Amino acid sequence: MFKREFSRTAFFLCVSAILSTAAVSAQTCQSAVNGAYTYSAVGDGIPGALTSGGNTTAGTPPFSSSGVGQLVGGAANAVPFTSAGTLYFDGMGDIRAGNAVEFGAPLTLVGSYVLNSDCTISVTLTDAFGTNLTVATLQGVVLGNGSEIDLGQLQSISGNSASPAIGVYQSNLLVRLVRPLATYCSVGNLNGSYVLIARGARAASVATDAGVGPTVAPFFLFARVQFDGNGNILTPTGPLSTMSFLQLGGSYTVKTDCTGILTLTAVDATVGGSGATLSLNFALTQSDSLTGSSAEIQFSGASQGQTLFGYGRLQ
Repeated sequence: MFKREFSRTAFFLCVSAILSTAAVSAQTCQSAVNGAYTYSAVGDGIPGALTSGGNTTAGTPPFSSSGVGQLVGGAANAVPFTSAGTLYFDGMGDIRAGNAVEFGAPLTLVGSYVLNSDCTISVTLTDAFGTNLTVATLQGVVLGNGSEIDLGQLQSISGNSASPAIGVYQSNLLVRLVRPLATYCSVGNLNGSYVLIARGARAASVATDAGVGPTVAPFFLFARVQFDGNGNILTPTGPLSTMSFLQLGGSYTVKTDCTGILTLTAVDATVGGSGATLSLNFALTQSDSLTGSSAEIQFSGASQGQTLFGYGRLQ
């Protein structure tokens, strides 16, 4: 009898602990969204934009070249886009950003957010540095007690008017905000051999019964890059292995706000030459892997009928 009663007591104590943990987690979420977040964003545009090229909203003023301007502009327009930058959450519902890509720059109010008790979040952003007053409305979730925020433009999917797909949502863009690597970054923060892993989609042509038509083909990217700490991506020397097609060369820049640009070039393992180049926006973030204090890369790209979103870690 004692064992049975003890087991029941233990069960209820466990349930209470779980509920208490959930409550604490929700309360922690309310106060944890505060401070700087470095983001990387990618958008596919309207359905079919990869194959058609999309188009911008005609007759509207241009968005600024600031990070938030490119983000709001990308969310508002019909073309694929990529953006990287830094947003500051003040813990009381306001979002600010700097026009210059450096920490310590004057901050301007660019939006607001509402954080719910279940750690879902709604965000509105405007380009305060330009003349276009379009408002981007994003929805998403907060993870890891405020260490990460994932946002999109959620739209309900309906199978048909008679039988809608209740509770199923999708987004044509993804904005991933994480804590930046440091309060000040430089090219020296990227040094060593990194592996890049990403998921993307590209416009392609396929044969059909009616002929050849455009389609969107998803793909995954696996690559290796060797950063030298001075802005160069080194190409391998000496005999190339059978896996040398994974190696990319090129160059990179790092801004003081821990964002930057990767210019990648494919290495031709058969003739020692180089192939097409690929430009990616990236952000340096705090590592959550076993590599310790090394920088983690979060990157995105949209060009030539394809989009790409992924991460890089020290090998």
